[in-house]
Amino acid sequence: MIKKIAYITDIHIDEEFPKSVGVDARQNWETILKDVASRNINDIIYGGDIGEKSSNAWFFESLQNYQLSISLGNHDDFSEVIKHYKNDFPEDLKELSYCQEYDFFKFIFLDSSAEVISEKQLKWLQAELITQKKILLCIHHPILEIPAVIDKRFSLKGREKIQTLLQEIPNTITIFCGHYHMKDRRSDKNITQYITPAGSYQVEKDPDEIKVHSSTFGYRIIELDKDQMHTEVVLF
Repeated sequence: MIKKIAYITDIHIDEEFPKSVGVDARQNWETILKDVASRNINDIIYGGDIGEKSSNAWFFESLQNYQLSISLGNHDDFSEVIKHYKNDFPEDLKELSYCQEYDFFKFIFLDSSAEVISEKQLKWLQAELITQKKILLCIHHPILEIPAVIDKRFSLKGREKIQTLLQEIPNTITIFCGHYHMKDRRSDKNITQYITPAGSYQVEKDPDEIKVHSSTFGYRIIELDKDQMHTEVVLF
């Protein structure tokens, strides 16, 4: 049976900057969800950066009919999100890191809301990487370097530690991330990384300057078919 998942990220609801470049984030969000529903997709992974804390209740209400997973970004607040995102998490959880397993794949979700992965999370990740399955890692910040000035200015602190852990194991690893508001695919050894366009505004992949435009927005579809994974981007 083929499983389809919508990977959506960086909607930035009610934030001032998207408004200043002509983005109606709530309208974009409704457009994306309408398209997801039209494709009969019931599973959504949200890749981080919901928006203002005040928008969290509306955001999670809009997703009540979906099977939701989430990885937190630097615009997210764990204490606010956990009020709305109910799951089988331990009561003393302070970071949103967890796993989901399927027949051939293991999803690992990391919390990079602090713009660095804590030592506790790194130790947890190292243990969770011990598996025979293909690994799908969901994290807001990219791990592999890309040739863009936004990567130089806003990359995850200490990301080389994660890359080292991932490349010490023999498994095939696919990273799904956002943060940079652009589409990108690149590989290094056993890692393939997909950056997904934002649901709000985009940033051009420029080595010298951060250039923003609001002419497009979109999301990604992940398709699992037995032990095979396919992915494509949907743009509006």
